Amino acid sequence: MSKMESGALPETREVLCEHLNAKVRYLNPALADQVTDMLAVDRSNNEIIDLLTSDSFLEENVERAVASLSEPDSEVRESLGVALFQMVSMLESELCAQITGMLLELPIPTITQLLQDERALNEAINKARSEYLKYIQEDHAEEVPGAPPITLSKEKEELGEVIYEKLVSKYPSEASKLTGMLLQMDYKDLLHVIAEPELLKKKVELAFSVLRAECGKQP
Repeated sequence: MSKMESGALPETREVLCEHLNAKVRYLNPALADQVTDMLAVDRSNNEIIDLLTSDSFLEENVERAVASLSEPDSEVRESLGVALFQMVSMLESELCAQITGMLLELPIPTITQLLQDERALNEAINKARSEYLKYIQEDHAEEVPGAPPITLSKEKEELGEVIYEKLVSKYPSEASKLTGMLLQMDYKDLLHVIAEPELLKKKVELAFSVLRAECGKQP
């Protein structure tokens, strides 16, 4: 009795939630923590046990939980973005940042299915890559009539445009200089920075502090 009173139930629930998280992670690694919280929040220990002992029942509930995340908050979007970038970078190293951004526009259930099916992900990457190259070639031809199609040698310039668009609203006067400072990084490092919002924020804040210090030295 004393063991029950000393907290056996909370400990039991914690263990159950850990097992639930492990099973959910197998089904949906990108959103495991968020989905586990959704499944456990209003369920009793016995109801969690029902989920753990029936794979089909668990799969149905995971699918419903993922579908309810049609309007993901920043934490969910970041989790998906990081997981997707890691997988895309292994299949398409040159344009992984741009393709990741395109795939993140898909519905959340579709993205999570891609993360679990490498063949489907590969098909989606090839389609996104074709659409992206077609878009930038058409865009480049409009800006410079008669110019040859843009090539992958322009990758860093393209990343610069992406970075600038992310910065211009918050740093309207300094966006160009901050973008130029970030473009001094290696191409692979830039891809990671663009794919991870928190990392981009830290790099921008560091660049801004350096820029501000330099301006302070000027007479």
